[in-house]
Amino acid sequence: MSQMHQHLLAESELNLETIALQQRAYTGDAEAQYALANIFQKGIHVQKNTNHAFYWYQSAAQQGNLLAQYNVWFAYLTGEGVQANTQQANKWFARASLKNSRSTQSIVAQLLGTTIH
Repeated sequence: MSQMHQHLLAESELNLETIALQQRAYTGDAEAQYALANIFQKGIHVQKNTNHAFYWYQSAAQQGNLLAQYNVWFAYLTGEGVQANTQQANKWFARASLKNSRSTQSIVAQLLGTTIH
């Protein structure tokens, strides 16, 4: 079984919108991968699964999705869905920050649930 297949849910477990989203994520749509990661991260109509969330965030991040890159950074920083790894966290933070440094504070604040001054 490929790594991707273990991060897909049986369609009988999903609503129609999530089935369509999962199909798009499977075919490489970065926006769909990010959206599917959010569903797993928050447990929206599925059981919360941070391992699945990390997989899909990372898939989207590798394609350049900025918000997914910050979520991968945060996962490596906190160990949520993946083993904590400061070196990987720093790599992903730097990668995401290069894209749009103006939005970095806002995105990081959202992930940390605080306001950064």
